[in-house]
Amino acid sequence: MLQQTFTKLFIVCEWIMNLVLLNLLFIFFSCAGLILFGFSPAFAAMSHVFKQLYERKDVRVVRSFYTTFKGELIKSNKFGLLYGYLFSLLFINFLFIQTFPASIQTAAMLVLIGIALLALCSSLYVFPLYTNFKSTVWQLIKNSLLLAIAFLPRTIFTLILILAVAIICFYQPILIFLIGFSSICAITMLTSQPCIQKIKTA
Repeated sequence: MLQQTFTKLFIVCEWIMNLVLLNLLFIFFSCAGLILFGFSPAFAAMSHVFKQLYERKDVRVVRSFYTTFKGELIKSNKFGLLYGYLFSLLFINFLFIQTFPASIQTAAMLVLIGIALLALCSSLYVFPLYTNFKSTVWQLIKNSLLLAIAFLPRTIFTLILILAVAIICFYQPILIFLIGFSSICAITMLTSQPCIQKIKTA
C-alpha cells in the first residue's frame, strides 16, 4: 500500500517536472523564433513529447523537443501562420462589424462568432493530429475540424479545461512561465489521444 502511494507520488512529481521543463523549452524556442516563427514549431515539439509520454515511452525530453522543433520548423509554421492569419482576420472583421447598422449587426456578429468557434475547436486537434499522421496542411486542418465536430462533448470538455487554466493563470501570472503553455498542450494531447486511437483502430 505504501509502495503504491510512493509510486503514484513519483509519477505526479515526474509529470510536474516535465510540465515545467517543457514550458521553459517552449518559451525559449518561441522567443528564439521571434514568437511569430517559433510558436508553432515549439508547440508541435511539445505536443510530440506529450504524445511519447502518453504512450509511456522512455523520453529524453530536451533532445526529443529539439529534434522535433528543428525537423518540423517549416511545415508547422505553415498551419501556424494560417491560423494566425484567420484569427487576425476575424478580429478585424469584428471591429468592422461595429460600424454596421444595428439591424444587421447582430446577424453578422453571430456568423462571425460561429466561424471563430469552429476555428478555435479545430485548433485544439490540429497539433495532436500532426503528431500522429503525415498529412498535408489542408488535410490536417480539415480533419481537425471534422474531429472536433465528431467528438463535440470532448471538445467542449477540453475548452472548459483550457478556460480553467487560463483563469488560474490570470490570477497567478507566475504560473504562465512555469506550466501555463505546457498545461494547455497537455490537455489538448491527453483529451484528443483517445479519439485519435479510435480512428486508428476503426
